[in-house]
Formats: sequence, structure tokens, C-alpha cells
Amino acid sequence: MARLMVLTVAALLFACGESTSSGTADTADADPLFPDLMEGDTAGDDTAAGADTTPGSDVDPFNYECEPLTSEECVTSCSTVGERLCLKEWGPCVPPPEKCDNCEDDDCDGVINDGCPPNPVCQPIENDCATPAITVTPDPSTTDIFTGTVLQLSSGASTPGDGTIDTWQWSVQAPPGSAATFSPSATVANPTFTVDVAGSYLFLLDVSDDLGTDGCLQAQLAISTQVYPPLDPEIGCADGEREGFLDADAYTHIAACSGGWSVPGITPDSVAPACGRQSGDDSDNPDGDGCASADLCAEGWHLCDGWEEVAAKSPTGCAGATPPGAGNEAYFFAIKQASVNGSVCEPAGSDGDNDVFGCGNLGNGMGGDKQCGPLDRVLASTQPNSCGWNQAMPPLGPWECNGGDGSDLHEGANVTKKACGGTSCSYDGNPIDTPDKGGVLCCR
Repeated sequence: MARLMVLTVAALLFACGESTSSGTADTADADPLFPDLMEGDTAGDDTAAGADTTPGSDVDPFNYECEPLTSEECVTSCSTVGERLCLKEWGPCVPPPEKCDNCEDDDCDGVINDGCPPNPVCQPIENDCATPAITVTPDPSTTDIFTGTVLQLSSGASTPGDGTIDTWQWSVQAPPGSAATFSPSATVANPTFTVDVAGSYLFLLDVSDDLGTDGCLQAQLAISTQVYPPLDPEIGCADGEREGFLDADAYTHIAACSGGWSVPGITPDSVAPACGRQSGDDSDNPDGDGCASADLCAEGWHLCDGWEEVAAKSPTGCAGATPPGAGNEAYFFAIKQASVNGSVCEPAGSDGDNDVFGCGNLGNGMGGDKQCGPLDRVLASTQPNSCGWNQAMPPLGPWECNGGDGSDLHEGANVTKKACGGTSCSYDGNPIDTPDKGGVLCCR
């Protein structure tokens, strides 16, 4: 039952919008109206950088290749019909289970009718080339695989042809945000691989023999992983109510929490609770007066620290952060993420407080060139005292990045969410208050 969790989430949650257009420091290739402005440029303004100032506009700059949490059929490398899932982009084409009523290699592992009763009709094909096959310990068909699990991959079931297999080449199609590698290398017969992100992994193996003959085909093995360790569900937000990643049973390690805060910053290490976690849109202090961004997280939870933590603790990346039925430009949930320039994410532990990164359907969309794993949104300004996305800022939204000269290079240090007290803002014909339009992602 546990192995079906990710697919169940995919079937139930509403998809959030995404984009291949990146931050204000990027060119949006799909739309020539978005010029290429680097951080610190003086040419243009936030509108020129891609921010639409018209409330209720139908212009959608988030044109990623697929709609998150949707799936579709696909053709596998062994010509069977598989399925792939969209998160930030399309995941690998996962082969179907092996069928025992035919003589085909349905699951693309290089073995016909493996795991099936003997069938005299299905004779092995004799080739002068090797047939690669992949096995793995622990066995995903009998054991739940969690992030942090060390997989022992083996090519031992491969069948040699006329020669002896002496060359192995492993590769993997992994979920967005994975940085896992084969150990000691991808060219040994039996490497290990530590899964670091929840989702589907498709392992691939090519072989050749000592006669210089390539293998007859490429072997494949699909493995689905879950967030580890399994925990009892908690709300995760200080006010006792989630606004994104709503299914606490599926998202036990991450929550999206709305609300305001008046103490600047989300990126610096110095950011800490300032009002005893007495904030959040469902609290008695929804505007977050005297509170920091960290006050939106419940005790035992913290601001998600870098895209690596989001990738490790959300089974679907950013998909699912935007709640079902959300309106246009409705939510941005920020995290602690270092960046120096160009809306490019720095590795965990790095310095740099340029731009504000997170998940949602508000802000500039980000492609893979930003090295931000599953993160799909950024507030990135080319002008001082601006967050760089007009629908997030007054008079349309409560996000502010005021910090004087040079603040366009330090939005992560000066960002607050306090600008629309008393519904002084409005968007798309609706009043907007400080707690609206998102907040932060909290990790357990």
C-alpha cells in the first residue's frame, strides 16, 4: 500500500502551474516580450523583466512542457507501453510489470517472462551479442524503498553472447533534484546507488564483450522511492492549518504555511522565530506583527533549508504546494535558499541572499538551468526596493523587498510580507490582505 502513495497523491492533488521561463535575470525563450535582463542592469523595470501589471490578465508566462501531477502513456526503450509522471518536467518512462501471457520482455529488464512459470513456447533467443539484465537489493517488489536507502545494483543476471562481458555502462533517469551517483563508478559490474529524492528512478545498463560486440539491447529497471523516515502526520504550520501540501498523510515532512511577517529576511542563518510562533493566517496575529518568517513554522519544524531539503522531503517536489482551486497568481511559498546572481541556486551551506526562491503559482518560473532542483518560482528584482514580480507586491500583493540601494541583490535578507494590512491591496477584483498570497515552506 505504501508503494502506491506517490501515485495516489498524483491522482488526487490539483496541479500547480509551472514555466520554462526563469527569473528576471533570464530570457524567456517562449515569449519575445520578456527581454534578457541581468541582475543589476539599469535598463527596463519590473514590467520589462516579465511582470504583468494587469490584474486578472490571462497572460501565462509559466509554460513548462507538462502540467504537474498529470501522467501519460509512453513508449519504453523495449517498445512496450509504459507511463510517465510530470512533476517539474516529465519523469522517466516507467515500463509496465512483466506479463506472463506473452513471450515479450514487458518490463525491459532484458529477460523474457522473468518471474513467470516455465513456458515452452517462449524460447530464449540465441544471439552472438550479450543481453544485459539488472537485479537490485533490496528487492523493490517486496520491500518499500525510502530515501537514504543504499541500492546494490547487479549485472550478474546478464547473458553473454559469443564473448565475455567486460564493459558495463550504468545510467539513471532520476527525479528533479536528485544528485545521487553510482559508487565507485558507473562503469563497474555491480555499483551501489543511494537514492536521495522521492520519486521514480529508471536505471539503465549497456554492456559489451571482449570481442568488441555491443549488447543486444539496453536493460532497464524502474524503482519507486518514498520519503524516509515514515512519520505520523503533523500539520507543521504554527497556526494549525496548512495552505499547501494539504495531505498530511502523504506529506509528512513538509507543509506550506500562509501568513505575514514584519521582521525582514528568510535566507540568512540569523532568521529565527521572534514572536513565539504566534503567527499564521489562521492565528490571532495573521499579519505577523513582530514576527519573523520562521514563526510560521510549528515547533519541531523549520524553514526548509535549500532546494535539496525540499527535494528530499516532498515526494512530488513543488507539485502539490499550490492548493486545489487556487486562483491565478495566488500563492508563493518561500524557503531559505542561497543565491549570488542570476537566480541560480547555490549549494546547501553557501552564502548569498540574492532573490527569494520557493514553490507556487506566483512569481517568475524557473527552468533546470537555474540548478534549483524541484523549485519552480522565484521573486527576483532588477530594481532596488522591489521583489521583481508586480502581482506579489503592493497594490496587488503583500510581499515587500525594501532595503535601499543595492537591495535588488539582497531580497532574501530584506523580504517581508506585511504590505496589505486591512485589505489595502486588491487583485483580479478581489481584496488582498497581508496573510494572503502564500508564506513559507516548513520542513520537519
